[in-house]
Amino acid sequence: MDAVSPELEQQLPPQAMIMQMAMGFIVSQALAVAARLEIADLLKNGAKTTKELAELTATHEPSLYRLLRALASVGVLQKDGESFSNTGLGDCLRSDHPASMRAALHMMGDPEHWNSHGNMQQSVKTGEIAFDYTFGMPVFPYFAQNPAAAEVFDRSMTSFSAAVAEAVSSTYDFSGAETIADIAGGHGILLAKILQKNPQAKGVLFEQPQVLEGNILAKEGVADRTELVSGNFFAEIPVVADIYLMKFIIHDWNDAQSLEILSNLAERAPKGARVLLVETVVEEDDNAPSLSKIMDLNMLVMTGGKERTATEYSALFEKTGFEFVKVHPTAPLQIVEAVRV
Repeated sequence: MDAVSPELEQQLPPQAMIMQMAMGFIVSQALAVAARLEIADLLKNGAKTTKELAELTATHEPSLYRLLRALASVGVLQKDGESFSNTGLGDCLRSDHPASMRAALHMMGDPEHWNSHGNMQQSVKTGEIAFDYTFGMPVFPYFAQNPAAAEVFDRSMTSFSAAVAEAVSSTYDFSGAETIADIAGGHGILLAKILQKNPQAKGVLFEQPQVLEGNILAKEGVADRTELVSGNFFAEIPVVADIYLMKFIIHDWNDAQSLEILSNLAERAPKGARVLLVETVVEEDDNAPSLSKIMDLNMLVMTGGKERTATEYSALFEKTGFEFVKVHPTAPLQIVEAVRV
């Protein structure tokens, strides 16, 4: 979360600033509603009036206007005359935007996230996972039983991967790798973008079989260079590669579970192989403003995992046969690099 600017501090009294923070949940839900209604897609080719948008979305025109006005007030939309249009922020809600966040915003406002975060206090008081408390089972078994929610989650992860793929593939040098494996790589968008920039390399996408069925490798033109391997990383990871990718994986799990995953990876990883964890790395300074610390609460509530500092990642690696190398800064995530010793 961005720090409040000195200019804003001078303009707003402390109680007003706190209230603005507290009301953020309303903005989150407004963005989720706009994502579900595909408002940004409808404005792709130009501005529309509230009446036009209400007809296209089968919504109540006066209430839709209030939603649109609120989104304009936070810079997502722009109102000119009687019509609304997308801003640069609003364009990120379009389904076809290269860094589309539509699926992620849809997911964040759905009951699975929304209701679980309403029970955050349960996690803080007991250490219990709020999702489990709310829905009666862990999140990933829940998705296995609720395919509609799982589809939203998978689309969200794919869209978020698209947003970070360019940064990761441009920041890290993959030119010396013959085989690059993405462990629990979803539909394969991150791996695909890396392979597109590294024609010398072959890829391996390791995932659960039902997720592999939705892969986008052919669409991205790299299917002929990519092997699909299905499995469960808590059982084994039967993949040999020069570089192993894990994006938003280790943060889902507690330390014991993370050690199990990394130990299974180490069993097949040859000496000198690199593992790249694409995560939000928590700053060592607890007072520093940071998205990673907000994401850490999300992990507390949803999975029982956590975001970690570089020191904490280094400790995990040392116990599983890897040696911490460095953190590569990218936006919005970071690359935590280690080598098999």
